[in-house]
Amino acid sequence: MSGRDVSDASQDSWIEGRWRICLSVIVVAALVLRIGAAGWVEHRVEENGTRFLIEGDANGYWHLAEAIANGDDYSIHQPPRRVLRVPGFPLLLAAVIRVFGSSLWAARVVLAGAGAGCCWLTYLLGSQLSNRRTGLIAAAFVAIHPFHVGMSVLILSETWFTFWMLASLVALARLIGTCGEKNKDSTASSFESSPAQATFPMILRATLAGALLACAVLIRPGFILWLVPVVAAIVWFVRSSLFVRALYALTLVCAFGLTMLPWVIRNHNVTHHWVMTSLWSGPSLYDGLNPNADGTSDMTFFDKENVLATMSEYDMNAHYQQKAIDFVKDNPGRTLQLAALKAARFLQPAPSTPPTTWALWVLCTFFYALFFGLCVRSVWNYHVDIRGVLICVGPFLLFLVVHMVFVGSLRYRLPTEFPLAIVAAAGLQGGLRKR
Repeated sequence: MSGRDVSDASQDSWIEGRWRICLSVIVVAALVLRIGAAGWVEHRVEENGTRFLIEGDANGYWHLAEAIANGDDYSIHQPPRRVLRVPGFPLLLAAVIRVFGSSLWAARVVLAGAGAGCCWLTYLLGSQLSNRRTGLIAAAFVAIHPFHVGMSVLILSETWFTFWMLASLVALARLIGTCGEKNKDSTASSFESSPAQATFPMILRATLAGALLACAVLIRPGFILWLVPVVAAIVWFVRSSLFVRALYALTLVCAFGLTMLPWVIRNHNVTHHWVMTSLWSGPSLYDGLNPNADGTSDMTFFDKENVLATMSEYDMNAHYQQKAIDFVKDNPGRTLQLAALKAARFLQPAPSTPPTTWALWVLCTFFYALFFGLCVRSVWNYHVDIRGVLICVGPFLLFLVVHMVFVGSLRYRLPTEFPLAIVAAAGLQGGLRKR
């Protein structure tokens, strides 16, 4: 090896170490901030005399987790509802309970670790789709953003879902072929597709992508709709014969189905119907599409009507689905108005409930105008190509449409901001490079 080769190898090693140090600082900062937020939340709930900051959903998740940890029936309420929630998030909480007991503090710390892991996965996705600098900028953004820090430690499924969603997006990016390693240290984005070099490694990637997607769906059922654009992306973007592309797509779908299969079989055993996700989509749909709907969630109708006294859980779900469909048929104009209200709530810059102040609203509005402006600039100026747009913007658009049908809330947007941060980071780099 020549002196120049030794010098180049030494420089490459130094650069590699620099990237690792930067990423480590970001991930550690994300973890520290989230553990601090966990302590703040614990203090607040003690002051309020409650167990959870957001009682409704958190109570349900914790009850199901205790049922799993104790080996009891996976059900909640009376009469028992056995397919109310998919098991992905309760399984995590059950593992915490088995190891640490019924410690909410331990659960918050574990979720803080998952939140820091989301920042690391954001870096991996940004590096795969663009370059390391883009990944670091995006990871730094989600690491310190107050909404993401605070949401990470609540006993809600958003953080755990975000972790698996990002993992599935990283696997998808590697499957369809994006930026090569030769561009990872440059500031310019490059999305050159690499042809499939070997069928077996690509089949393994397709298997992993399908399994990770199923894990995300077992936490947030609405993400099952993402399977359609994923399959389309494989067929369209993978550079190989049509037969091989179809093989990869079929492999992904089979891996997805096999991962979901234990839950589907369990649902059939308890309901005598094949249920892919849960039996709560009907009431949730009617929550957003009923004569009294205003875009927010108000499930009081469920307790008032008490249809479970005369129906099975499966029939109850179908009953409310049909009521929602009938409302849409009879009130198309109001349905469109509600869709606009839900979109506004999904896109709102700050929570609409107290203690939100006007100053906070102005600050958040300015920040999100800049954030989404960078996203638009990035797409418009081709800092990301169509594959990057699909992977980073697709989940945001999917959830926007879903919550224009169900109910809208800023809470449901937050997971999609992690991949969006990569697009914004690419737009920021493009602007700075131009100046």
